[in-house]
Amino acid sequence: GLRIAVGHHSTFMVNSVCHIWGKKPWNTKDLSKNNWVMGLLGHGEGWHNNHHAFEFSARLGLEWWQLDVPWYILQLLAYLGLAKDVKVPTEIQKLKLSFRNTTQFDQLENSSTKSIY
Repeated sequence: GLRIAVGHHSTFMVNSVCHIWGKKPWNTKDLSKNNWVMGLLGHGEGWHNNHHAFEFSARLGLEWWQLDVPWYILQLLAYLGLAKDVKVPTEIQKLKLSFRNTTQFDQLENSSTKSIY
């Protein structure tokens, strides 16, 4: 019973906690934040700002240290050929949301987008 209670509460707390406490690495138009405690308790769901920035992404933990159990399962399914066309943000998409001044991004994109890859 304890395991189920902790699992449910950690999942349902994500929207409450991750819109109040944490860090905001991506420039989104909402209050979403990444919260490492919720990231651990929610098996990756606590990387909420990542989710709001890249809603299409199957990967929530975009940094190597961000635990994301569903992403690891998707990687296994893709390896086995059971998951296809799994989407993650490109480096250009990450750069676009990481700059507060879009003219910096525009200059970078126009001058050297091929060097990013």
